[in-house]
Amino acid sequence: MINISDLEKIYRTEEVETVALNKMNIEVKEGEFVAVMGPSGCGKSTLLNILGMLDKPDGGSFVFNGIEVAGFSENQCSDLRKSANCNIFS
Repeated sequence: MINISDLEKIYRTEEVETVALNKMNIEVKEGEFVAVMGPSGCGKSTLLNILGMLDKPDGGSFVFNGIEVAGFSENQCSDLRKSANCNIFS
């Protein structure tokens, strides 16, 4: 259902580069429950924003229900969120 490989997200300003996710890997199969835990600033919100297709990773692969979504446009992400393919609660 969710397969993330080598996921990266880096926030950059003119002065600072902050690595939020560094080559993260996770697989969540249908029916599994997952808790995201960790200290402040470790990348939890960044991961959840990427999983919700609200933010884009800088590298790696994000496969949701068999569809690679890491390179999707905002419109494609919106369409997928609204579609039956994204109904994970049924």
